[in-house]
Amino acid sequence: MAEKKTRKIVKVHFTGKEALEGKVFDTTKENEAKTAGIHDTKRKYTPLTIITGEKELLGKVEDVIEQMKEGEEKIVKLIASEAFGERKADLIRVVPLKNFLDQKINPIPGLVVRVANAIGKVQSVTSGRVRIDFNHPLAGRDVEYHVELIKELKDNKEISEAIFEKYYARIPGSKKEIEPGLLTVTLSTNLMKNLVQINNSVKGIAKELGVDLVFKEDKMSDSQKTIPEEITHEHEHIHGPNCNHEEEHVHGTTCEHEHPEKEHVHGTTCNIDHSKQHEHFEKSKSINQIADESKNIKKTGNFDVTRDNSTTIQRPKKN
Repeated sequence: MAEKKTRKIVKVHFTGKEALEGKVFDTTKENEAKTAGIHDTKRKYTPLTIITGEKELLGKVEDVIEQMKEGEEKIVKLIASEAFGERKADLIRVVPLKNFLDQKINPIPGLVVRVANAIGKVQSVTSGRVRIDFNHPLAGRDVEYHVELIKELKDNKEISEAIFEKYYARIPGSKKEIEPGLLTVTLSTNLMKNLVQINNSVKGIAKELGVDLVFKEDKMSDSQKTIPEEITHEHEHIHGPNCNHEEEHVHGTTCEHEHPEKEHVHGTTCNIDHSKQHEHFEKSKSINQIADESKNIKKTGNFDVTRDNSTTIQRPKKN
């Protein structure tokens, strides 16, 4: 039996580049973003806090990070199959032009469209048909990540703060109390009922990091609070292995951010059915896996569109 890996919670800087041309497609460093021409004024450029084992980054990158020490820098090279997968011909679809015109949308090459949960780019418009590529924008490309481990969080208080910021800070009305080795999170009655699976999974993660996580119920009427439809995590960036670009791209990972001029980046969201308990912490799945496996997305004929001139994915923009 393989030895279970010990979780780490770390802060890392990284820059992702296409191996062939050296073009930067993602970075946590502001100067790098400006130099590469992908700077987003709405985004705060800071080291990314990740929990190893949660599949928040590509698998090989995370494996390297697990072995790194504070202050260490490494370059991780990935072939296409280890990164965003090979291009697939069956993810290039032809859609009747009428579907767009019925919604008063003029499809032109470069337009990024969202069909249900599928993100694609219009390639061509001919003879009443629109050709859309639903492959990941970096599919078929070798990439490399320049990674620097800034800090490993080991203090209980720092770990508790990071867990709260990562999973609960953006939930309206959420509160935290931190004592040595103990994090108490207060949530509304509605969220206590609806986030059972996520809460139990986060509780298991916290336990592995040396922190006991307990929940308190805020009995204030839920009508007095705004409950978000999606529970988001601290990170903007997630280029994880859960980028699911198969099955007509319907079961892909959602992202709550707007992408006015950028292509879609796989983000970590919890748009899920939390109806089942998750009690076995030692076998707990990653938050990403829970979200992916629990989605029940129906196909629709509706499009959300944005104009895109880039050839590679960028970070999502903040709302």
